[in-house]
Parts: sequence; structure tokens; C-alpha cells
Amino acid sequence: MLLVDRLVDKTDTHATAELRISESSTFFRKGKGVPAYVGLEYMAQTVAAFDGAQQVENAAEPSIGFLLGSRRYLSDRDYFGSGDHLLVDVEMVFNDGNMASFDCSINVNGEPAVSATLNVYRPGPGEFPPMEKPL
Repeated sequence: MLLVDRLVDKTDTHATAELRISESSTFFRKGKGVPAYVGLEYMAQTVAAFDGAQQVENAAEPSIGFLLGSRRYLSDRDYFGSGDHLLVDVEMVFNDGNMASFDCSINVNGEPAVSATLNVYRPGPGEFPPMEKPL
């Protein structure tokens, strides 16, 4: 499931993705919008896009990664409304090669709205056997 529209910026430690909420957005609830807790997945997908782009830059194949958890998910709203433009920023604050931590935020229509810290894990080569067939 792909929820972010595109990666709009990337450096060695930072990435920004964007998306626009509409009535056809996954998880949209008529009359309300997309629940703000879905922002956690927007952040995780931005981290994944960052890591995939970094792997490609280093001539490696993008690989599987896992969201281990989040800390301090704070939102000033219950829903993202139809027409809202979201910019999802992720900033790497720790990386030991497999484990990493990102400070994340979501700006809605140019205003800060959501923040969290995500902890992620990417297995090293040979640590996670490849699937024989896609699920």
C-alpha cells in the first residue's frame, strides 16, 4: 500500500514526502477525513522512501525494513481533511547500520501539525531470508 504521493527532497540525513488528502485517499472517512493516527504510516513510508533512495544512490538494491515503534506521537488534530496538503519530514538522528531513529513531522497546509520519533530496523545481508513467492 502506497500512501505518500512522492519524495520531494532528500539529503544524506533528511527526506520530505508529500501527499494531498482527498475523498479517494485510503482510510478516508466520509464527512471527517483521514484519521490523524494514519500519519504514523505516512512517516514510516517517508523513512522507507528515504532508505530506498539512499540504497539506490549507493548502487545497492532496496531491501526490507521494519518499523519497530514510535515515541511521542503528538497531533493537534483528529483528522486530515479533504484538500489538505501534507509535507512529511524525516530527519535521521541515529544510525548504526541496521537500527536507526528518525525525528518526524507533518506540516498540514504549511502549518506544523504532527510530530513523532520512529525507530526502524533494516536487516543486514543474509539476516532475513528472501520470500520465495510474493504474498
